[in-house]
Formats: sequence, C-alpha cells, structure tokens
Amino acid sequence: MRGFQLLCAAVAAAFALTLGLDLFQRKLAHPGRETIIFASMWAPGEPMQEAYRKLFDAFEAANPRYKVEARWDGRWVLPSIRPRLLTGSDVPDVLSTDRESLRILAEEGFLDPLDAELDRLPHPDDPGKRLRDAFIPSLLERCHLDAPPPDRGPPRMNSGTYLLPSGIWTTFIFYNRVHYEKLGLPLPKTWTQFMDNCRTLREHGIAPFAADRDVYAGLWSDALLRRAVGEEILQATIEGKPGAPRFDRDPRYRAAFQAIRALHQPGWHMEGWRGSQWPAAQRMWVGGMATHLVCGSWIIRETLEYKPDPKVFRLGGFPCPALDTVDGQAAAPLPLGDPTGVDASISGHALLKGGRHREGALALLSFLARRSSAETLARVGKEIPPVTGAPFPAELEEIREDFQNAKTVYKGGPGTYAPKWAKFVWNDLYQSFFMYSEPGDPHYRSVDEFLQEFQKQTDAYNAQGGEAGIR
Repeated sequence: MRGFQLLCAAVAAAFALTLGLDLFQRKLAHPGRETIIFASMWAPGEPMQEAYRKLFDAFEAANPRYKVEARWDGRWVLPSIRPRLLTGSDVPDVLSTDRESLRILAEEGFLDPLDAELDRLPHPDDPGKRLRDAFIPSLLERCHLDAPPPDRGPPRMNSGTYLLPSGIWTTFIFYNRVHYEKLGLPLPKTWTQFMDNCRTLREHGIAPFAADRDVYAGLWSDALLRRAVGEEILQATIEGKPGAPRFDRDPRYRAAFQAIRALHQPGWHMEGWRGSQWPAAQRMWVGGMATHLVCGSWIIRETLEYKPDPKVFRLGGFPCPALDTVDGQAAAPLPLGDPTGVDASISGHALLKGGRHREGALALLSFLARRSSAETLARVGKEIPPVTGAPFPAELEEIREDFQNAKTVYKGGPGTYAPKWAKFVWNDLYQSFFMYSEPGDPHYRSVDEFLQEFQKQTDAYNAQGGEAGIR
C-alpha cells in the first residue's frame, strides 16, 4: 500500500511540474528580436508547412526585428492552445485554422475582430487601397461571424470579421487527363454529357469512378441537390416551411437522386469499392484504375505523396455539371439551382487576445495577404488563393475561371443549420441508398421508395419540433 501511495505522489508531482513548466515558462528563445507565435493547423512535412516556412523566412528577412516561432500542432491545434487561452499564459499571437473550427473560440471571447484593421491597414501591394481590398469580397464576407442569439447567455463577442482567409477548399470532379486525352473526351457541361463520357470510358474497359463506402458518397448529393434546387429551397424543404417543395413530389429532387443512382451502372465503379477504406480509392485512381473522383481540392496535396507516373495519371478537374435531366416539369418550368455555384471551405489566420506582439502579428497578417505570399501557398501548398489576382495551383488553373466567376458561393450544407436532421434522418438513409443500388441488394430502395421514406422521416422530424425536438 505504501508503495502505491509513493507512486501516486510521484505521478502527482510530475504532473504538477509539467503543468507548471507549460503554464509559466517565459523563456526568450530569440534574444534581441520580438517573437511572434504562430499556432498552425498544419503538421511538419505537409506541403502547407513547407510553404509557410518559406514565407516566414521571407518575412523575417524583410522585418529583422521579428522572429516567427511556428508551432506545427496539426489538426489538434485548438486543443493544443486551449489551456493557454484559459490561463492567459503564453498565448499565441496568430492562429491558423479553418473557419468552422474558429467559431467556438470567437463565441468564447478569445479572438479580436479584424474589421477596424482591415480598413486601417494599407493594401500590401496596391498603394491607396486598404487591406480589405486584398481579398476576394465574397470570400472575405464568409469570414464574418454573427454574435450568438441572446437566449445563449451574455455575448462574449460582437458580430464581425474574425478570420483573414488564406486558402480555399472546394469540391470538383477530378479526372485523369490521360484517359480523357486518349479517348478524345470533352469536359462536360451538363449531366447528360457527363454520362456520355462515362459510357465511353466503360466501353473501353475503364471504370469511370474511384470511390469508397463513406467519404465520397455525400459529395455527390451535396453537389447535385444544389444544382437541383439550391441551398435556400433545400433548407425550406428540410424545415417543412409552408409552401416548400417536398422530397417525394418535386421532380427536381427526383432528378438529383436519379442522377446519383445512375452512377451505379455495371462496371462503373472501381473493383472492390464497397469495402474500400481511405486512402485506397485515391491510390487506385492515381494508378490509372479509374477516371473520376469527386473530392475536395485538398486531393492535389495528397496525390503528391504517391508520385504518379505522368504516362498513367495527370490530374485535372471540372465543376459538377448542370443538371439537365429534370422530367415532369409543368408549363412554367421550376427554377433549378445555380449551375455556376461553388462550395468554399475556408482556412485562414485569426488574431488571438492576449498575444505578446499585436503589432508584429498585424505586420505578419499583412505580409501573408500579399499576392506573392498567396502564390507561394498555391504553388507549394496547393491551396486555392482567396487573394485577388493571385494564381491558382497549376493543377487547377483550368477551373480558375469557373471558380472565380461563380455567382453563388454556398454557405454550408444541412450540417450547419440542421445537424440533428443530418445525423438522425439523412446519414443512414442516404448511405443505404448509395450503397445498395442493385434490385437484388438486401436493403435496396428504388428512387421513389427512397424519396417517400425520406419525406416520411423528415415529416416526423418536424412534427417533433425539428432541431429543438431532438435531445
């Protein structure tokens, strides 16, 4: 017993010492220079880490009074910095993360809004303009966060801009240029043209799609539902708004899910896709075993690791084609969603309260908003830039015009405004529909049967009070 007590005391002492060192150490790592602490969502060895390292070297050369101390915490960056925020000890100056992860820190009062600085600081490239003008307006607007409603207690934040965007992740249909060039296939603009390409590929012994059972399935529904009705109408249907179209009656919804079902023709998916787990599908795709992969633009970075043979695989991309297969239209055709619309998940830089060097942090944020900085993140890190006039990654140059000319930048999917519906109504039902596509499958549903069950469960969700009714 005494040995156990001694062991417990030793563990407690070690824990207390570790915590004390973590919370209270204030060692000056760079004497004679002002240290800017940059907490990053990128991990050592990633292309984005390499890109930032180049930028920090350039910043320090131009600003010798500063030293950027980068902490490459990876996707665990928020848990890593949270103890420092709670104690106010060794708080980073700048946080690099994605927009959705940032919200909780803003609502808890740990971030400084950036609107005043966007209007006060000069444009890093163009004299006479403001820092605000360095960013594509529609993307900077997405970095504006609204204060939480009053029923959630005293607000710790005001509405404002809390993130300066540094990179965009968007969804495209990526394809193997080698296959398209070999068969002389055009880039499709409509769903009918896309299906024609898939039939030609299959006729020449090439599987049109690489996929797995989880990750890629939902990207098809996201894209096609937006093409069918757009975000606002979809939300109204989910919430059962008066006069909103119904999943089981509106021909636009039927066309979207019929298009998804049409992907599942014999031999159209790579062999073994139902049992495939990430990253097997993208490895097979890069190996030339299938032509298309619906995915986020981060796929460019991931394919670099595989060092593909350019005689077998060269990456290209195009937007989800316009849905032109809606049947059963009335005399006055129902409006479809914007065929130019794009989704945009945003990563960027936030200013944390309690950092040591606000002036240096703002200097660094301005430096990172330069066109040349954005070009480095695009060329080395393979990010789509949110900075006006900056070049795209070479692999995505052909979709630059489509992306930048999009009339609609989607705000988010059902997971942002109806997360409980997405979890308890949508996920399992759609997964079963996607996976069991053959009439002989044990859980097979026809498109009409799926839509009827889908609407039935959505009606039950709304009858129980919607999001508030699920506890």
